[in-house]
Amino acid sequence: MEYLRIKFHEQLTAGVNINGHVEIEGYSGSFSPDAILQDMDEVGYEEVFAGWLEKRNEQLLDKADQILNMYDNKGRFNRLKEAYRRNSVIPFVGAGMSIPSGYLGWTKFLWQLREETRVTAEQLRALLNEGQYEEAAQVLSDDMPAGSFNEALENAYGWDADLVGPVQFLPLVFNSCAVTTNFDNVLKRCYEDAGAPFSETLIGINAQELPRYLGAGEDVLVKLHGKANSGLGRVLTYSEYQSVYGDKPCLIPLIEAVCNRTLLFLGCSLGVDRTLSAMQQILTEKGHESAVRHYAFVALKDDEDRLERRDFLAHANIFPIWYQGEDDHDDCIEALLLKLKEGV
Repeated sequence: MEYLRIKFHEQLTAGVNINGHVEIEGYSGSFSPDAILQDMDEVGYEEVFAGWLEKRNEQLLDKADQILNMYDNKGRFNRLKEAYRRNSVIPFVGAGMSIPSGYLGWTKFLWQLREETRVTAEQLRALLNEGQYEEAAQVLSDDMPAGSFNEALENAYGWDADLVGPVQFLPLVFNSCAVTTNFDNVLKRCYEDAGAPFSETLIGINAQELPRYLGAGEDVLVKLHGKANSGLGRVLTYSEYQSVYGDKPCLIPLIEAVCNRTLLFLGCSLGVDRTLSAMQQILTEKGHESAVRHYAFVALKDDEDRLERRDFLAHANIFPIWYQGEDDHDDCIEALLLKLKEGV
């Protein structure tokens, strides 16, 4: 709820009039931004906050309805909600949910890292254009002194930024397991700030006990590819990916265990990567008929071939719920999460 109160305070500050005071609908008088919470009595504050929250939820649910009326979203979302009612949905959180807090996306991180290497812009661009992100990370790492790559990664993702964006809404929607490929601690801190800390944090290659936790309904965080401040269990460069997805794929059983529950992908690019390839491999072995369906909130770009994107995701049994709105991306995500929680 603290996340929503912060949003409320931000809107109050944004409502400053020409005299430098805030006027609040439903409450007489106006207040200076720095004294508004002290000037208003506790009962009055709670009443105004409750009114603001009700109105905001109505607006977000209207937005969600508009999104669900697009394409084939509504039926797909209804099936997702059925799984959510059974408490069988696990959020799979990608870098897009951490970017609002100030963390770099993978592409920006690699370009920033290039400045500390002798790798040319042309070399890096060629790899990224082919979707070879792990190979690009390997080339950059190999060109740096021992320890420098680890130091750069920790500097980029090992610090605690102010939490921003709809990632803070997740503890209000999901109260059990969560999975992330992010190196930062955003997800862990969000649940702690909401008073619902994870009982355990499992690092991918050492998460053999995950099936037991899932069976017991434990609230655990799975950091599939490790964390920023430790090279142990980290998966980012080509050699690291090969060690866990290659000849002896120790992460495949873990991904298979997670895939036995309905996954909801949030903030994930869902491009060509090893996790999706592993899911495709598992699906090929199991077959579509016996596999659990997964879902994703996917931003549809103007120049994107929607059906081609749908076909690609279907190979991993991931079914997209589309939304359009690069300018209000965060509101779209929160609207859909609120709709998922509505009435449950």
